[in-house]
Amino acid sequence: MYGDRRFQTDRSYSYVAYSHSQVRASTTGGYLLTKKSNFVNVADKLLSIDREALDNLIKRADGGSFVAPETEAEKKCFELMNLIDHASGQVGGSAARKKHQRNEIKSLIFLKGVPSFFFTFAPADTKNPICLSYCGENIDLSQPSPRLRTDSERLRAVAGNPVGAARFFDRTVNALLRVMLGLGYNRNGLFGKTAAYYACRLRKCVIVFLVTTTFRKHS
Repeated sequence: MYGDRRFQTDRSYSYVAYSHSQVRASTTGGYLLTKKSNFVNVADKLLSIDREALDNLIKRADGGSFVAPETEAEKKCFELMNLIDHASGQVGGSAARKKHQRNEIKSLIFLKGVPSFFFTFAPADTKNPICLSYCGENIDLSQPSPRLRTDSERLRAVAGNPVGAARFFDRTVNALLRVMLGLGYNRNGLFGKTAAYYACRLRKCVIVFLVTTTFRKHS
C-alpha cells in the first residue's frame, strides 16, 4: 500500500475521483462517436429532433411497457437514443453500460453455449485481516489467527479507507479467478478446463458466469 494515506482517507476524494472518471469515459465515448465519418449525420439528428415526438415516447414509456416507434419522427428519436447509448456505454454503472454487458453475455452464450453454472462471490472485508491491514490497521499477518478489534472499530477502519478496501476486493477476485478457474496458468481450474467466463461486479460482490469444456463433456 501507499505510505501516504491522505488521499485514501479523505472523505470526498473517492466521490470526486469517480465523478472525474465518469466524465472522462463519457467524453471519450462522444469523441470516438464524432470522429467517425457520419459526423454530419449525427449533427443533423441532434439539431432536427422533434421534441413533441420525444415527449410522446416518454409518456408512453412511463407505464413500463415496450415502446416501438410509430412515426418517422419517432424513428429519428430512436436513432438518436442509440447514439447516446453508444457514447454513455463507456461510463461504468450507467444504464447503457449495463445494456452493453447484457449484449456481451448473450454473444458469449451464442458463441460458447449456455453457462454450465454461475456463482456469486462476496468477500467479507470487515472480517478479513488482509483488508484491515490494507486499511491501516496494525495487524500481524504472519500469525495464523491474528487478533482483531471490535466490530464497530473494524467497520470504521474499512469505511474510513475505501481505497484499501477496493485493493483488497481486486486482489481477492483476481486470486479467485486464478485459482478456481486456472486463468493465467497452463492448467485446468477446479471445475475443469475453462472455455469462457464472464464476470460482472454488483456493489460489493462479483457474479461469475462460467462455461467449462470438461463439465460439458461429462454432461
